Amino acid sequence: MQSPVRLVYLLRPSVKVGILLAVGFSVLAFVSTPFLLVDVSEHYGISLGSAALIGVFQLGGFVIASWGAGRRLQPRDRVFVVALAGSAAANLASAALPAFSLLVVLRLVSGMSLGVLAWYGWVQAFGDHRRMGDVAVSGPVVGVVAAPLVSLLVNAGGARLVFLVLAGVSLLPLLFGYRSEVAELPRERVRRRAVATARVILVCLGLFTLGGSAVFIYAVVLGTGDPGLSVTVIAAGFSLNAVVAIPASRMSIARGTPSIPMAATAVCAILVATAGHGWLFMAALVAWGFFFWAAIPGVFEVLASRSRYPEERVGDAQALMAAGRAGGPLLGGLLIDGAGATVLGVVGSGLMLVAAIGVFATRTMVKPLQNR
Repeated sequence: MQSPVRLVYLLRPSVKVGILLAVGFSVLAFVSTPFLLVDVSEHYGISLGSAALIGVFQLGGFVIASWGAGRRLQPRDRVFVVALAGSAAANLASAALPAFSLLVVLRLVSGMSLGVLAWYGWVQAFGDHRRMGDVAVSGPVVGVVAAPLVSLLVNAGGARLVFLVLAGVSLLPLLFGYRSEVAELPRERVRRRAVATARVILVCLGLFTLGGSAVFIYAVVLGTGDPGLSVTVIAAGFSLNAVVAIPASRMSIARGTPSIPMAATAVCAILVATAGHGWLFMAALVAWGFFFWAAIPGVFEVLASRSRYPEERVGDAQALMAAGRAGGPLLGGLLIDGAGATVLGVVGSGLMLVAAIGVFATRTMVKPLQNR
């Protein structure tokens, strides 16, 4: 229900359009990966698990760059330009479909560029509610159209065409405003270790995204299997997944008990992996977006209320979630190539359920702290 409102806000954004486009481009690049796995697997004659390395390394590069950028870089215009140029070069070289080992390295470079772009965008918005809202919603808005677009490109020209389009689109933000409004970031900062309770919640977040990404990255492969769906239909499911995520992330009703939507997301994961009927697969895929984004803000609130220095734990949470997303494709590939889709669903949803139980136990047994 809030999607149209959010779209209206984007017509008059408080963050420069070029920066919002760059953040949205990151979503487009990541959404493309599940649609490329089959084509990459067939082109190189490798297993799906091996093909998933393009996603593992791209996400790994994102983790490395987003973590290191805040410690080594300043949000200057040339950083933004170099990151976009690096992304364009990596995607253009990927379009040649070189030796697979080189393709993996190029996806690592792509991920690092995306990590810098995401950091640059969030730096512009940090501390301002309106700006943070503009940056946050740019991803889901692009996610609504990203999957259908990528599916059309895959059907028309395979991975080559997808990489070529990504190379071209990555330069579009340069045509709009992207000048940094942040002059300098402070460097002197003393970090404090997380208390034991906060560490438990952080581990739960890592497990939750690890189990989820292990299944979600193979949604296209799973949906075209026993459910018998076309890539186009599955792409529509991805879009609806993004649509329902927008109002879900704004709901306050689930904030008090985030373990409930976490467990519901785990149910969606096993249904996506094991459903034999197309309607059930699609229902689970769409509901996944709703329950996942209904859960995450509530988990963040539990983390903040059980931390001495919550502003530091937010960064830790983002890093662990990104690490979980990076490891998920590798874990899922090993399982789907070896034990099969059912075991993949059991393991992925099991990790998510363990995370839900951990958050529930922590929230129930440990009282909120008086944060300093």
